[in-house]
Order: sequence, then structure tokens, then C-alpha cells
Amino acid sequence: MEAATADLLHLGFLDIRILTAPLLEAHPADALDRRRERANMIADICHQLPGLLAPQRRDQLADGLRYLWQTASATKRQWLRSRWDHLNYDHRWLTEAVTEQPSPDENYRNCGPPAPLVEP
Repeated sequence: MEAATADLLHLGFLDIRILTAPLLEAHPADALDRRRERANMIADICHQLPGLLAPQRRDQLADGLRYLWQTASATKRQWLRSRWDHLNYDHRWLTEAVTEQPSPDENYRNCGPPAPLVEP
């Protein structure tokens, strides 16, 4: 679980880097706003992950991920699932255990599928 969380954080950094790269002239004017919103969403997801990976808090990692999932909007859950799937991480212990609805997407417009990943 620790390795998958560290890898999730790594993918978050890569996605944010891609989303904050300069736009091509062919992109519509509002694309920058959508990309910025998506980068902010990913940063919001990843914000607590380094603390959960701290040696003195690793015993709280499962609870921290559970809280992250339970409080995530549908869009955030979609991003989490897509990245865990990319990592071949079995997230069913978390994603299938929750029966409540995700929190509503606030301050975020769905801007399509996640940006493609760039391998280092």
C-alpha cells in the first residue's frame, strides 16, 4: 500500500506538470482554465499523501486513504481509480467497500479524460 501511494503521488506530480505546460496555439482559449482547474484538483487529492507516508504515520495510511476516498467528488474518484488501475494496484478494498455517494463536484468542470502520462 505504501508503494502504491508513493507511486500515486508520483503520477500526480507528472499529471500536474503536463497540465501546467504551455499550451499550443491550436488549443482553445478556455483550455488553460480547464487545465488549471484539473491541476488544482489533482494537487488537492495529493496534498495529504506525503504526510500519510511519513514513518510515524504509516500505520494510519489505510484510514487516510479511506477518508480521502469517502470525501472525494466523483471526478476525484475517477482520477484515483484511473491512476490506481495504471499502477495495477488492487483498490477494491477501498473503492468497493464504500456505498455512499461521492461528494458533489465543486469548483470543477469535467474536462474529459485524464491527460496522457509521460514516462520519465
